Amino acid sequence: MKSFGRSVASVIQGRSLAAQAAAKQAEHRFKATPQDVKVTKLPSGVVVTSLENYSPVSRIAVVYGAGSRHEPANALGITHSLRVAANQSSKKATAFGIAKNIQQIGGSLSCSTSREQVIYSVSCLRNNLATGIEHLNNVATGHDFKPWEVQDAAKVQRQDLELYLHSPEAQLIEAVHKAAFRDTLGQSLYMPTDRVGAYGVHDLDAFVKSHYVAHNAALAGVGIDHDVLVHLAKKFTFAPGQTPEQKKAKYHGGELRLDQRSRLVHAAIVTEGVAVDSADVLPLGVLQLVLGTGPYVKYSNNLASSKVAKAAASATTHPFTASAICAVYSDAGLFGFQVTADARDAGKVLKAVVNTVTQATKNTITDAEVQRAKHKLKVCCHMDAESSAERLEWIGAEVLLAGQVYGLEQFDSEVDKVTLEDINRVAKKILNGKPTMAAVGDLSSTPYLDELV
Repeated sequence: MKSFGRSVASVIQGRSLAAQAAAKQAEHRFKATPQDVKVTKLPSGVVVTSLENYSPVSRIAVVYGAGSRHEPANALGITHSLRVAANQSSKKATAFGIAKNIQQIGGSLSCSTSREQVIYSVSCLRNNLATGIEHLNNVATGHDFKPWEVQDAAKVQRQDLELYLHSPEAQLIEAVHKAAFRDTLGQSLYMPTDRVGAYGVHDLDAFVKSHYVAHNAALAGVGIDHDVLVHLAKKFTFAPGQTPEQKKAKYHGGELRLDQRSRLVHAAIVTEGVAVDSADVLPLGVLQLVLGTGPYVKYSNNLASSKVAKAAASATTHPFTASAICAVYSDAGLFGFQVTADARDAGKVLKAVVNTVTQATKNTITDAEVQRAKHKLKVCCHMDAESSAERLEWIGAEVLLAGQVYGLEQFDSEVDKVTLEDINRVAKKILNGKPTMAAVGDLSSTPYLDELV
């Protein structure tokens, strides 16, 4: 009669043979060695940058230095129109054809804009990269605006504006930039309501021809070999041309109040920050985390490590948020704080936070707080780098602005060099500058800027 179970000897022998087979397989297994960000400038003027992270999904982006700050005064909001027009027909493919082919490979094609860049990006599995690249090229370099498609896009623009007008947080960001810079960086990411549908084919063509040119473009990739991306870059039909002249951003300072029916007030007070190439950009980033940003633990009150949150909590018993903010651009920046509080307590909360921020200019920051903030800054950077989508926009924008990309190890090394003296010096220099204030909501109890500082 056969045994009900396998003998111990046969089990051991089987495991031994399996282990040997696994060991042989491991010898031939591909070893993924860590890669640094690589940069190549093509003769056409296009800068190519990539990071091979061995992800099964490849992400490629075309980045132009053509954000809202580049809009001429007679074409405010035209980058909003171009963002909406990204899903329209191109010279070599219809809108339906692009959508169908991207869906067939399970990919994603998108367009986003910031104050300084417009980014066309595609993500797909590596083995479908040829199709993804083909349609990214169509969308980013093969514009062929058709009157009926441009006219239909006005509906989407109105929807975007409706969403924007129902988002006080977004309105606050736009308002504080407008009050601080007026034009250039003060120009909104959203078109004025009276410009919806105002831009036709000739307007869009004119902006594209002057800004979507090789010397004003970068091709970025994450999850792709650099040599492969350089080879593929030669297939893109970038228009020849030099980088258009850019008006330098000038910080003015001021106040902008948007009174609305709401139980809350969203307010921000900032001063002039620094540009991306400034030696003070990392000390300022550390100072932001010394003052405190949003909570890292869900539903946490964040009072343990945030000075501004602790100050706001002392002035109200109602829900609130408080965070230091830091915005860095190619030639300017903003630094300060923003709060959201019950309209009845907005004045008390703002005064409490202003007093706390003012104390930071009087050498009250300790070395222990600086060391903790430096660790936080490095962790934030490394965690952001874990997202391929975030890393793609990061390296694309950085290489377009600076012509190079700094690795994480170099970033960590530079952060480690920041000292308590640097923080105290930067705090006095920045926080004592001319202030700007923006506020959105029921402002009946919200003080004006000259009543706070």
